Amino acid sequence: MSMKVMLATPVMKERAADIQYIPLGLAYVASSLVNTGHEVRILDARILKPSDEEILRAVEEFSPAVFGVTATTCQIYDAAVLLKLIKSSFPEIKAVIGGPHVSALPQHTLKEFPWIDFVIVGEGEETASELVSFLEAGRNLSAVKGICYRVGKKTVLTPPREFSDPNKLPFPARELFPLDRYAKNAFVVKETPMTTIITSRGCPGGCVFCCKSTFGRKFRARSVENVLQEIELLVERGYREIHVVDDAFTLDRNRAKEILRGIISKGWNLNFTLPNGIRVDTVDEEMAALLKKAGFYWLWFGVESGDQGVINNIKKGIRIEQVRKAVKLTKKQGMFTGLYFIVGLLGSSPKTERKSLELALELDADAVGVSILTVYPGSELFSTLRKNEADWKAFRHDFSEHVFTGEGFDGRYILSEFQKFIGGFYLRPAYPIKMLLRHGRFGARFLTASLQNLIIRRLGLEV
Repeated sequence: MSMKVMLATPVMKERAADIQYIPLGLAYVASSLVNTGHEVRILDARILKPSDEEILRAVEEFSPAVFGVTATTCQIYDAAVLLKLIKSSFPEIKAVIGGPHVSALPQHTLKEFPWIDFVIVGEGEETASELVSFLEAGRNLSAVKGICYRVGKKTVLTPPREFSDPNKLPFPARELFPLDRYAKNAFVVKETPMTTIITSRGCPGGCVFCCKSTFGRKFRARSVENVLQEIELLVERGYREIHVVDDAFTLDRNRAKEILRGIISKGWNLNFTLPNGIRVDTVDEEMAALLKKAGFYWLWFGVESGDQGVINNIKKGIRIEQVRKAVKLTKKQGMFTGLYFIVGLLGSSPKTERKSLELALELDADAVGVSILTVYPGSELFSTLRKNEADWKAFRHDFSEHVFTGEGFDGRYILSEFQKFIGGFYLRPAYPIKMLLRHGRFGARFLTASLQNLIIRRLGLEV
């Protein structure tokens, strides 16, 4: 016996850099469900952009018993609207939601969105599979760890599930996704087809703005052999570029170096990037050289601020001098080096924001990724600063209706500092020439994509 399960993402405004990737978490959940005998169909509405009628037609055709959606805080409102659409037309279908937002606020989610039947708290693979199997067998759901549901008018939150061993999870079910559509939306890549891989879960860092409601703070790494097996499978399927989306790929330096040596020894001649960033205090000369030799051409560092006092306030645990050293090492290897910063951090001011821009210019970074401090559920800041309910519709990737938080800055000030940073870095007359001379065709692609994103953001267009 098996149950039909449809897994989906909501339709919403997305950054171009996001819709080039399959939702890897959903692919892992799908794989676990298939592995336990259930039939799964994917509806990635981010990439397909279906109308309500098309969604309902797809659901009617497949006739699932369970409809599951994943959501970040930026997606939660759209995800809830999607589930309401499903429940209003097919009340017999169980509406399930997972992801970092609801993992941080499970009971609040059921109260806020009464048409949702179940919240999956934390990692979803084992919990989703067990929940579906229990629903199929009609068993008592209180025995399923890591879920929140209703009994009458009360909500029940079961004990948390222990974190899974990532080596025991089946590889993501990428084949269930419309892979050709992602290739068409590739943001900036050297080669296609491209996909993502995650080699570890959890980050022990103490950054106060970071949400850890799904993977937690304990670092859990896949073995070198397990990682290389998945990469070999991807090579056999024809992938030419892999983006490693760990939160802390280089945290265990020895493991990271062994993975890199394994890639080199295989002679796959692949392209790799580290788009989520790595810590500056984990890069030494050997690491930088191995990254380059293994095919890593683009990486990011999470710097957050050019002011040491602000870095200390957010418990980042790095020093500016470490930033300088790490960037020097990767640039020496010729890698495209990007720096992530956040505007509006605790203790920041116009002076500290200028220091961030000055640091990026001093280090001659190839790119900066600038975001605005947002107090997400699951972060330390949310626990300490937010006492009331938030308007989740205002949490957007495009900042069009952003909630500005932290030091009590108003939106006008924050957006002004954000635009100063972006303009001060990217609108330099010499910048395009540098990109073309340093990185050739890839530099040209990056410039084109950056201009496209700027226009989309300024005009508020859908991607």
